[in-house]
Amino acid sequence: MADPLISVVIPLWNGREFIDDCLSALLTSSAQMGAEAEIIIVDNGSADGGAAHVAGTWPQAQIRLFQNEKNLGFAGGCNVGLRAARGHYLALLNQDTQVQPSWLAALVQGLEAGAGVVGSLALLPDGVTVQHAGGVIEWPTAIARHVGYGEALGPQWQQAADVPFVTAAAMAFPRRLLDEIGLFDEMFWPGYYEDADFCFRAREAGYSVCYLPDAILMHQEHASFRDRQWTRWARLRGRLRFCLKQRSPSFFVDEFLPAEESLREVTLNGDVGGRIATAYLEAIPMLVTLWADRATPAQLREATQRLQALYAPPPFHITGDNSGDKWIPVGDKRKLMAEMKPILRPSFVERIPLIGGLLTTLRRSLHRLVWFYVEQREDRLTALVREQAAQIESLQAAIDHRRDAE
Repeated sequence: MADPLISVVIPLWNGREFIDDCLSALLTSSAQMGAEAEIIIVDNGSADGGAAHVAGTWPQAQIRLFQNEKNLGFAGGCNVGLRAARGHYLALLNQDTQVQPSWLAALVQGLEAGAGVVGSLALLPDGVTVQHAGGVIEWPTAIARHVGYGEALGPQWQQAADVPFVTAAAMAFPRRLLDEIGLFDEMFWPGYYEDADFCFRAREAGYSVCYLPDAILMHQEHASFRDRQWTRWARLRGRLRFCLKQRSPSFFVDEFLPAEESLREVTLNGDVGGRIATAYLEAIPMLVTLWADRATPAQLREATQRLQALYAPPPFHITGDNSGDKWIPVGDKRKLMAEMKPILRPSFVERIPLIGGLLTTLRRSLHRLVWFYVEQREDRLTALVREQAAQIESLQAAIDHRRDAE
């Protein structure tokens, strides 16, 4: 059997109410293209019976279904499908979208014209308001913005354009791109900024990123992440990781952090219990890994101290739209933290000037993270905590090894 021209991967997470409309529109688009598209659905540990619904409703000849036991995040779900895909071209599509009949043909035409990554004109459900016409990054804060968002559909959005990134809610690229730059970064968990990171890596490898106005769809928007606090935490976490990856340590320390400190009150408005602000702590183990060969000890120490300062110590509450919520009194938090078993072994390197201060900050931050997950019962994130503990352990081991060698 010949490989399909294009494979379309749809991550499914608690999206049963959307998936039938999404698939119906996609099959119509495939038929109009004149070449059969391979459609792959990756269920990401949904709790709404979406996978069973797809399996029982849609013929296996039309849909390939993969089921993950747990939520691997948007990037992880996409990667499962991309590894299984057989198409010459590969596309990603959100579960809460409805593509127009010409969508697939427009994407393929753009790729055959030489574009590296192509994105779509996404409209809000009213069909006349722009949701996405390409994406830009506002520096130094690394805030991602969709071009045209909220504006009326008009001729200004009918021109193809090279853009910094396009949303993975509806993008496509040639298979060979994955061979050169790799899959999506699954540490952008649960979602946000993995598409910007992917596009930036593609551009660095010499590929263009292009917005195609003829590839049109409607997008429900925010149908996957409905918990507002969780969504804001995920967005902040993704933004921090994106900046750590795509900019130098000097930029992060000298430009990003001052801008972020000025933005903090707005970013955390309405945060309860430090749920959103915890992203600042999670960025600390990230930078240790991402900056392993790029930063000086002084840059590492300053960045970790300032990220920790961005996270207000308990009791944490910034007034805003959730000002009536409650949080645990500081005395109870101290008792809880005192009863916790250490998750990192003691290390002699904590007594070393400069490096010791860095590791002490890292350890303190990680223990606060553990407290946060225990208090919030965030079982879905415990694996990330373990990974971050392992990263700090690796740093200590590397320093131990260097000391022994000397």
